Amino acid sequence: MISVTHISFGVLLTEFILTSLGIEPNTTTLALSGIGSLLPDIDTPKSALGRIFPFSKVIEHKYGHRQVTHSWIFIVIAIALFSPFILFLGFLKYAGIIIGVISHIMIDMANPSGVPLFYPSPSRFVFPENKSSRIEVNSKREYILLAILLFLVAVTTPLSFIGYKSLFYRLAQTPYGAIEEAKKYSEEYSLKVKIKGIWTESQDRVDDEFKVLAVQDNGLIVEARNKKVYFVSYSHYSAIIINKISVILDKKIRKVVLNKKYSYCLFDSIEIPQNSIISGYIFYEGYENIKDIIWSFDEKEYKVIKIDPNQGNKLIFSYCPDTFLRKLKNKSLYVSHADLTITRFEELK
Repeated sequence: MISVTHISFGVLLTEFILTSLGIEPNTTTLALSGIGSLLPDIDTPKSALGRIFPFSKVIEHKYGHRQVTHSWIFIVIAIALFSPFILFLGFLKYAGIIIGVISHIMIDMANPSGVPLFYPSPSRFVFPENKSSRIEVNSKREYILLAILLFLVAVTTPLSFIGYKSLFYRLAQTPYGAIEEAKKYSEEYSLKVKIKGIWTESQDRVDDEFKVLAVQDNGLIVEARNKKVYFVSYSHYSAIIINKISVILDKKIRKVVLNKKYSYCLFDSIEIPQNSIISGYIFYEGYENIKDIIWSFDEKEYKVIKIDPNQGNKLIFSYCPDTFLRKLKNKSLYVSHADLTITRFEELK
């Protein structure tokens, strides 16, 4: 096969194998698979890589073309030779090269002469079995095959970067799929969700975007445009009965998690960073109307601030947005002890 045919098949096979395993390839991995798909042809100076490496003449003279470099021996050599890539470039890029090497040998089985897969055994592996159906190098059949491969690469490459599982989730727009997508991207992006459904309590229609504050194992904590917070899920505890939900990647972010403890201070002295989510608890004194804030939640809202039922002077924060927590400022609230986890989101440029 010509070089472009080998590269196209190598890229396609790499995409198929990695995405089938739930791994999203990247451009570097696919480029390395293309290079790997040319390596077995270093046994001839007429090939793309053979022109670069002078020892190709030596290999061809001693073994001939499509012999040892098109067998299990060369696959083992490649696995050993490129193993340092695992340390320096990572396993994914290493896998790209090895799959590329294997792809070359696989597609050369479609040549009339096939390949000696178990060299030095003279047996040659061919596909298809009927010789008249095999593909000659630079023949009309090869160019038809190349056109098909290029078309498939053009279609599947963008999809492989997303991942076939993610593509299914995005098309299905189910709560389970949206939660899995949010888990996947929540460390790198600020997220929004577009939800169509009905409110569980009022049965009013919902068709709006919500900001994702946090991702739980079976649901999402989301903030509406009116700054109210809700829990949405595929369970019956969901504030919204969801018909369709899709995840929207917003800004690239970096999460910074801070654990802070405070003792004997005014709540006003506690620094609350903007664009942050706070969890934890405080023991407080001095503010008698704090229950007014707690009782201000609607039934369908997720209660980001709760009073501990066993200790009346203990407030529990659960994924509380900084905008809501600021309601406790300027209330002369005295904190005897506080243990807070503050997650800050920094936008990356």
